[in-house]
Amino acid sequence: MRDLLRVAPPAGRIDRCAAVALPPFRLALVIALVSPILAANAQTPPAGPLSNLFDDIRLDAAYTYDNNVNRGQNGEERLAEQFFSLNATKSILFPIDATSRFLLDVGVGGDLTRSFPKLGRVFGELLPTFRYRKSADFSSPTFDVFGRVAADHFGSSQRSGYRYSIGVSILQPVTDRINVFGSLAQNWRNANSRVFDGRDTSVQLSVDYSFAPHGTLYLNGEYRRGDVVSTGPESLVNLDLAKVFVADDAYTNPQLLSYRFEANTVIGTLGYNLPLGRGGSLDLSWKIAQSTPTHGISFAGTPRYVDNQFTLVYSKRF
Repeated sequence: MRDLLRVAPPAGRIDRCAAVALPPFRLALVIALVSPILAANAQTPPAGPLSNLFDDIRLDAAYTYDNNVNRGQNGEERLAEQFFSLNATKSILFPIDATSRFLLDVGVGGDLTRSFPKLGRVFGELLPTFRYRKSADFSSPTFDVFGRVAADHFGSSQRSGYRYSIGVSILQPVTDRINVFGSLAQNWRNANSRVFDGRDTSVQLSVDYSFAPHGTLYLNGEYRRGDVVSTGPESLVNLDLAKVFVADDAYTNPQLLSYRFEANTVIGTLGYNLPLGRGGSLDLSWKIAQSTPTHGISFAGTPRYVDNQFTLVYSKRF
């Protein structure tokens, strides 16, 4: 459920990546994504570029308050939750030539919850990226082609499964203080329950303003079109929207219904990243998302789903 607000951050800000063991057909996808990296590395001298192979590791500890974790329609249906997260990320760089390189982010992590324990999870991702920058000139943009293969294991067996993404992005310096980032991605999810399967297309644009050495203010906007999951009481409105629905195994007292429908979703993020000592930073952000079904209810109009998340993250790079 938290994936509704998950956005891919511009380069240099917090991301979450992790490695996992995958079934054979999903392992084939991982190999297809990673094999160009390994091939490039095979042509790279072992000394020099790979000397920092075990140096770039980041630990993130986070607290999140979510005021509508079930994506309910209104005040009566909304449920709040708190998340306590810890993850570790390893970034590996494979230079190709003066303008191109492969990057691989690998990591592991997990979330604990306060009120709904089955929403807790452990997760993992592989994020291979091909990066191109024509020159070292200040105004030269950076282009990425990226993939993502992820596994989630929730306390809720219905939600456990796999996530995949593929996309392109661009990072453009505007001044010595301002960067603009944009991306286009296609995202899929394959869960144990059909309700939590899904597919969406996302477009995002963000702007960073640096107050160096005092931190960075960032603003991110994202539009998604595709599947959304909401959880609430069994009602004619919810059933009329649903492509598929199921009695949810994470919300059982009282028993709630999870249902999937197609929607347009707009997500906004406002945040500030403050450097703390050598390799450390503190990131505070507010995300707000609104989903509107692509078709209305035949007898009650078109409902809207609004969610807010407030997150504090401490990061330390080694």
